[in-house]
Amino acid sequence: MHIRFHHHRLPGDEYDLKLLSNRDNRPILFNIIQYDEAHYTEHNYNCLSELNGFLSTTPCSSKDYCTWINVEGIHRTDILDELSNRFNFHPLTKEDIYTINERMKLDLLDNGSCIYLLMKMFYVHPETEHIHQEQISFILKENNFLITFQEAKDELNSIDIFQIVKNRLKNNRGRIRSLKIDYLFYCLIDILIENYMFVLDRISTKIDTIDKLLMNKLKQNNYVDVSSHNFNSETLALIYHIKHDMLSFRILCQPLREIIIKLQKAQDRISLTNQTVQYRRQYRRKKRPKRITLSGYYFFNPNSDSLTHRWSLGNIQEKAPLFNEYIFMYFKDLNDHIILLHDRIDTYCDLLSSLISFYVILNEAEMNRIMTFLTLVSIIFIPLTFFCGLFSMNFHNTPPLTWHHGYFLILVILGAGAIFTITYFKWKNWL
Repeated sequence: MHIRFHHHRLPGDEYDLKLLSNRDNRPILFNIIQYDEAHYTEHNYNCLSELNGFLSTTPCSSKDYCTWINVEGIHRTDILDELSNRFNFHPLTKEDIYTINERMKLDLLDNGSCIYLLMKMFYVHPETEHIHQEQISFILKENNFLITFQEAKDELNSIDIFQIVKNRLKNNRGRIRSLKIDYLFYCLIDILIENYMFVLDRISTKIDTIDKLLMNKLKQNNYVDVSSHNFNSETLALIYHIKHDMLSFRILCQPLREIIIKLQKAQDRISLTNQTVQYRRQYRRKKRPKRITLSGYYFFNPNSDSLTHRWSLGNIQEKAPLFNEYIFMYFKDLNDHIILLHDRIDTYCDLLSSLISFYVILNEAEMNRIMTFLTLVSIIFIPLTFFCGLFSMNFHNTPPLTWHHGYFLILVILGAGAIFTITYFKWKNWL
């Protein structure tokens, strides 16, 4: 089997340069999904004016239903500026969204009322079997509002990896519509990690193929023919390419543990009740006695029940929390998946190092076999050369010169010596 995995490497600078060169030619798409347990609506728009028209008539955040806005296309900075102004994004958050080489990270914004998550998406193209990399950003806000930013689809990345989650929402499969937006946030992260596992499975297939190739050649011939068609210097180059991909994949996935730890610690930092800090402050101010002024002195009037309209509890709106209690069990499950992911990455990196060492050992064994064969041939012909030189000396008193059958006798002696040497080597399993 001839493997050309080094053509399927993780995209790097070449992919980024091609992405930047085609930025203005790719369309942008806004996909809006609003749902609750009983209803589901989906809208697709190709320009920002249509999106603004929809948002002006329909609120995007509510404690009664969930809203997910998926933006495909981070190459239009003008559109990102307008979205940033509309949804009050931090300038650094906006910069992280359209910078495609950022490290994966998670930030808690607005005193824990908003979360920004940047992750990498890896998937294998079904036709070319190339491994593609794509950046995706999540912004999760209170009142069941989630907005995601993906790179625009083109000839390199034309697969919507979130289509599985969209089908679950549309067909009301599972518990995704009965729970809040934080469960959708978990499902999207989970589908990304599942694709990490799938990419590792494809790399594992290549590693197993090389391992079987080495072992089969070793079992068939008791040595590896380095000059054969299926096993040559390209095999070593292939192993190094796969190892390079694994190291790149390992570096990109390293921040995942930090991200999940921050999500788990958010339980202590984010309020899980429907009362916000402002609600509690206003409630305490209502209970506080009103102060009135009389003759320049201040005193409390406990009988006063007049409240200004500003502190009326009727104007206070309850907000849906960012995370509910049930979601942290799912975050724990994500942590288990990430631990398994890192364990597999470490295992495959060690296995690739072992394959490189195994290749070097087999190559040295082949060289030793060749040197052993040449040494044995030399040992066979050294006695023959000695006898030929001994009996070929041209002295008048040399006995074989006067023998009638001396020439044939010397041939028999030389042949017997060669047969004896070869038989001895065969008996010792040296040949």
